[in-house]
Amino acid sequence: MIHAHRFDRMPAPPKSERGYILLLVAIFILVLMSTSAQFFNRVTENTRMSGGMRDNNEAVLLAESALNHLMGQFVNSLDANANGTADKTDAGAIQVNMTDPSGVLMPYMFYVSTGTALDQTTPSLLQKVADGEASNAAAAAYAVPRVSSGTATVRVNSLFISAAMKPMLYTVNNNGLLIDSAAANWNGEANSSKAAAWIEVAQTPNQADAVDLYVQAVAEVGNAHTYLQRYIGTYFSSVTIGSISVLAEASNILR
Repeated sequence: MIHAHRFDRMPAPPKSERGYILLLVAIFILVLMSTSAQFFNRVTENTRMSGGMRDNNEAVLLAESALNHLMGQFVNSLDANANGTADKTDAGAIQVNMTDPSGVLMPYMFYVSTGTALDQTTPSLLQKVADGEASNAAAAAYAVPRVSSGTATVRVNSLFISAAMKPMLYTVNNNGLLIDSAAANWNGEANSSKAAAWIEVAQTPNQADAVDLYVQAVAEVGNAHTYLQRYIGTYFSSVTIGSISVLAEASNILR
């Protein structure tokens, strides 16, 4: 005798309930998608911020390295013009040529003036460079290492006047160490990490016959830029007419 088995099926939910379930599922999917998008946006933003902070920190270190490197060389035995005399000794001639010092500056020295004389008592070139780089100003061409005091913006590349008159240019090697760049100018250095350092010459405040030296540096790492400045020392006139006293270093004079 064959027994028939009855299989009961659950009744289908009413159409109104099916629509309600579909609505809940759709809302859940939308919430999930929105949460996922916010999460990925946050991860992307955090990554971007972390990268920016890393580049900024590296730019600060690179600028400090470039600044300290040039300053250390100058106060010791740097001979950039290869004439057999240390630059710090040759640069003493600036004090007796303050009406037009362009011809006696070292290759990496610049000054700001209303005309041709050393008449500015406050260094301003680094700020002009920072403003020029920040605003992407047009790059002017200079024939001498003198910038008009009325010039508001200067590009780093403009300071590379010639092969014999330009800032010190640096980059980093695979170990992250500062090395000299072989590029002809700032724009020519393809490494994303680079720095330039120079010395700005100014008249000593309240002493028209003395010369102050400031070492300045700019560093670029990725999109991060750092600008640093430090007082090096002063050339005073000595008792003997026409002679130059030894460079008075920053540790002895407040600036």
